[in-house]
Amino acid sequence: MSSKEHYDVIIVGAGPAGIFTALELISKGVLKVAIIEKGKDIEKRTCYIKKLGNCLNCKVCDMLNGWGRMKEELQEV
Repeated sequence: MSSKEHYDVIIVGAGPAGIFTALELISKGVLKVAIIEKGKDIEKRTCYIKKLGNCLNCKVCDMLNGWGRMKEELQEV
């Protein structure tokens, strides 16, 4: 994101609240939404329980780690 780009809304943090906020804004017609995240890229996020070997492959876990269906939704815009 360069300093010359224009966004209607900039969201700081790509956790569940940031991602759901972006999706809600997009569904309401806010077209230029940027999410700024200092953590791992969304594709590189994994469930910490999976690393322990106790993963149940739950959808809630995917969403809490910033994944779920959000990647496809956000890339469409």
